[in-house]
Amino acid sequence: MRLSEFIRANVDQIVHEWEEFAKTLSAGTALPRWILRDHAPAIVKYIADDMEVPQAPAEEEAKSKGEQPSGPTEHTAAVHVSLRIESGFDLVQIMAEYRALRSCVLRMWRQGYPDSFAGGAAEITRFAEAIDQNVAEAVPYYQERETQYRDRFLGILGHDLRSPINAITLGAYLLTSNGLNEKQRGTVSRILNSARRLNRMVSDLLDFSRGRLGSPMLIVATEANLGQLVGEVVNEVQTANPQFIVNFDSNGDLEGRWDVERLKQVASNLLLNAIQHGAGKEIKVNVTGEENSVVIAVQNEGPPIPKELQVTMFDPLVQGKKPDPTRSGLGLGLFIVNEIVAAHHGTIMVTSTQDSGTIFSVRLPRRWFGSKA
Repeated sequence: MRLSEFIRANVDQIVHEWEEFAKTLSAGTALPRWILRDHAPAIVKYIADDMEVPQAPAEEEAKSKGEQPSGPTEHTAAVHVSLRIESGFDLVQIMAEYRALRSCVLRMWRQGYPDSFAGGAAEITRFAEAIDQNVAEAVPYYQERETQYRDRFLGILGHDLRSPINAITLGAYLLTSNGLNEKQRGTVSRILNSARRLNRMVSDLLDFSRGRLGSPMLIVATEANLGQLVGEVVNEVQTANPQFIVNFDSNGDLEGRWDVERLKQVASNLLLNAIQHGAGKEIKVNVTGEENSVVIAVQNEGPPIPKELQVTMFDPLVQGKKPDPTRSGLGLGLFIVNEIVAAHHGTIMVTSTQDSGTIFSVRLPRRWFGSKA
């Protein structure tokens, strides 16, 4: 009996052995029968069907490279993976299931039809290819779903952290009006500063989660002066970091239509990045008006950023090869900056040399279509 015919004739027994193996992967948790059965029969039947489809040499080569066109198997494998994730399976356990399916079918065929098995090298190859195709379709889907779960969790966590942070901040503000002595005022000041840093990290976390989950960044544009806006941020950062000197300069027409709070976030993140990574104590900030746009440039001293790091520095959670254990951020600052700039239809670039240090340049159009008042 051909292997594909054997599979089709023994679907129930194959699925039964497959689900018995799945029970051993569930860490002692009793899985509902519908979870175990789910789409296993369909997967087994699709494998049998695939083995009987004539295959040209070019198609065989494409399948061996994982380039086979998507079909019903992709949908079935995706549903199977989705149910496994809901049941707490990890990727290693899902791969183990497919290995078990391969072993189970070949063992049953060898035991029932030893002569067919002995001469079935070509069919065994096709069967292995069909299993591998299911695996190839399951892995990226699992990774995508895992990313969605993680990012959704981060979003929920960031949202829920807001309430206790706000309570800490409010309590600290109330304490400042209770006639504290100098030592007590210092303690309350540190509480407030820590709460502000936590709030910034939560904001970055929420923005990161929205971006990863595909939600557009909300931009509320109003008329504003970018020089005045950046100047306010410079004063705030300078006050909080007196050990650094921030030289601010602005020139030209700096009026436009932007989201004020978002661009304050851009300026703040760029300044904090310069403080954390710059080797010197002086930072230069320039805001320059051009004909149709305004440019924010933040420059810090220090060794040049390696070319390979410049390619990934706007990716989330990138902190360089030697992250500073004392830093208070999550490595999301430049990612958030890039997202805000893109939402304003602007551009950001970085230049880094031994002579001039590192310069981040943000170019924002004065007005862009789609902005909302």
